[in-house]
Amino acid sequence: MMDRAEAERIVLSKGWLAAQPPAFQAALFRESGLLRFRKGETVYLSGSGPGGLYGVVQGSFGTYVSTRFSGPDLSHILRPGWWFGEGPTLGSETRLIGVRAMEASFALHLPLAAGRALVRDPDAARSVSEISRLGMQVAVMNVSELLIRRVDRRLGAVLLRVSGAAENGVLRPTGDVRLTQGDLARMANASRDLVNRMLARFEAAGWVRLGYNRIAILDPEATARFAYQREWHRVAVPCAAIDAAEPGCPAAAMAG
Repeated sequence: MMDRAEAERIVLSKGWLAAQPPAFQAALFRESGLLRFRKGETVYLSGSGPGGLYGVVQGSFGTYVSTRFSGPDLSHILRPGWWFGEGPTLGSETRLIGVRAMEASFALHLPLAAGRALVRDPDAARSVSEISRLGMQVAVMNVSELLIRRVDRRLGAVLLRVSGAAENGVLRPTGDVRLTQGDLARMANASRDLVNRMLARFEAAGWVRLGYNRIAILDPEATARFAYQREWHRVAVPCAAIDAAEPGCPAAAMAG
């Protein structure tokens, strides 16, 4: 069972809440409770009514997007330090996305009434609205990644984002994080078979370490250089690490 003091320590060590004023942090903690979610449990659905604000303490939560014509589709994975569900706290009457637990997880929960009382203070409202800005940054990254035409590079970019290796614009290695190859294939808009082969080649290049439904990013810098292919990102990539038949990977040279 997760200890409440440990839960607070985790969300104060990273992410949105860590950057807020101490008085705001204390006010949020006074009104929030710690919830446990089973693997696969729905937190809320797109289009559902208003509810509270959540902060990831342990585990991970998938965000699902829907339109009138498609979805729900897995788009991102929220890991410890991320907060979500701020819309109703700020006055929205419906949820724009759906969220469910990707594994057994814990989250802090600020109920709707307490959240709306908190944001009567303009400074507190500005603090909570920052969550929406962070979410928009992720949405822009998501769209940008899906516009990468080459699937192996697109996979690398998505992998950095959803693993947490590229949070806040800073590349960091990760420990083992829960991420199935099927989930990654859906988020990268690629076949599972192709994702399996590409991940094996990323592992052979020393960029990642694969486990059962787990992955660790060992070399995010090399992965980013390969994924984004900017002039200052160019990296010598052994063709054994990717498909030698792909454009940009002549038999003896660089990818890109």
